[in-house]
Amino acid sequence: MKHSYRFDYQSLAEILGQRGLVEPQRLNLALQASQTGPTPFPELLVAGGLVADWDLSRVVCDLFGLPFLPVDLYAPVPEARHGLDLDFLRQHRIVPLTRHKRLLTIAMPALVTADILAQLQTMSDLQVVPAVGTVNTNNRWTLENLPAPLPQTGGEGAWNKIFDEGDAAVLLNLDREPASAAPLPPAPLPAPAPPQSVFPKLPAPPKSR
Repeated sequence: MKHSYRFDYQSLAEILGQRGLVEPQRLNLALQASQTGPTPFPELLVAGGLVADWDLSRVVCDLFGLPFLPVDLYAPVPEARHGLDLDFLRQHRIVPLTRHKRLLTIAMPALVTADILAQLQTMSDLQVVPAVGTVNTNNRWTLENLPAPLPQTGGEGAWNKIFDEGDAAVLLNLDREPASAAPLPPAPLPAPAPPQSVFPKLPAPPKSR
């Protein structure tokens, strides 16, 4: 499909600002955060409550002339992801929907950039056909079907992680007031003296001769 915009977050931000859906200052902050952090721009918009999930997908469909195929309306075929880089799919929240010969149809989390689509096409050696999903449904499908691998334990990496966590804990506690020393337990009370008889002590009887 032909469209007048390139698949990038800057074009999406401009349209959102022009339509008055998101304040320009917040759009710029979200763009900067997506460039320096791991969270994609559309996810920052939805998670931050700047625009509703379905409204964002509707704008992307209108902007780029793409079909709307969220995973809760079009169930992905499990075979579609065979042979693909699962880490790459997980990182960019991309859902493979179906594969026909050399055509791979995917659902984007509202939008991914043209560079990401080109990387997927190169790695898979398939022609990628993008459709528009939603941020929340793509995230849910990714968590259920592409769970992140558990971190490895042992070795130098584990020790470094322990030290890093220890350093972080120290830094977090720097701003806290020092905890007061715990009070010592009270000294044990002396044992009570045996009770004294209230009756007078009688003299011993005389010894018999």
